[in-house]
Amino acid sequence: MTVIVRPMVVGDASEVARMAAALSAHEGAAPPPFDAATIERWAFGPDRRFDGLVAMADNRHVGYALFHDAFHVGQGAPGLFLMDLYTDPVARRQGVGRALVDAVAAIARERDGTWVVWQAHPDNVEALAFYRSIGGRRYRAADFELLVGP
Repeated sequence: MTVIVRPMVVGDASEVARMAAALSAHEGAAPPPFDAATIERWAFGPDRRFDGLVAMADNRHVGYALFHDAFHVGQGAPGLFLMDLYTDPVARRQGVGRALVDAVAAIARERDGTWVVWQAHPDNVEALAFYRSIGGRRYRAADFELLVGP
């Protein structure tokens, strides 16, 4: 399988939304309220909040990565927070995830970043094994969120 990773464009929004729903299902969660219109607004609108990459094989979307700029006070350096990483089941173990992570790391370096950080569902054994295989290191953290809107 030949994989091409490229920047996400507006025309990819529906496929990225489809894959985001598939990621949630894979993790046993309900589909997120993350549709094409939401992607278009927050990835391409005037108040852009994140960037994305898509992986293509045989003119099909087979994966995506969404990320945004961040700063790590402890390292005193910028980097990227990888919000989502997904590979369609038919394309897993064929280099798609690695190609996406490598592309995100390259963008971090282009932006003078020195790190990429992400989270993984603790029950997603395949993802945890993949992250270790590419050199990711797990560190002790506790996740919290504070909902501040409707």
